[in-house]
Amino acid sequence: MHNVLIFLIIFLVGEFVAFFAFKLINYFFFDKKWEFKVNLSVIKGNLERLFLFICLVYNLPHALIAFGAIKIGTRFKSDAKISNDYFFFGNMFSLLLSVCYFALWRLFMKIST
Repeated sequence: MHNVLIFLIIFLVGEFVAFFAFKLINYFFFDKKWEFKVNLSVIKGNLERLFLFICLVYNLPHALIAFGAIKIGTRFKSDAKISNDYFFFGNMFSLLLSVCYFALWRLFMKIST
């Protein structure tokens, strides 16, 4: 139970910080507008980072490869509204956040044992 609580705290605090970090990145590098709203993209990002975090915690590298293939497959639409730079930067930042969550989780697991 202790491990699950640490997992949830790391994820929820990280997602709170990530929400504002993505808003800042979007404001300074792309749209120059600040919108404080949760839309489908935000929820998809939360689920993606949760999936990646779980895969890292349970050491599931094949699931990470499948995730990458799904992400690439969803970009084949020709009428996509976002640029490739925006897509790449957002995905790399999401991956970095998931790895940071995992590193924090491992640190807390090491401390608690």
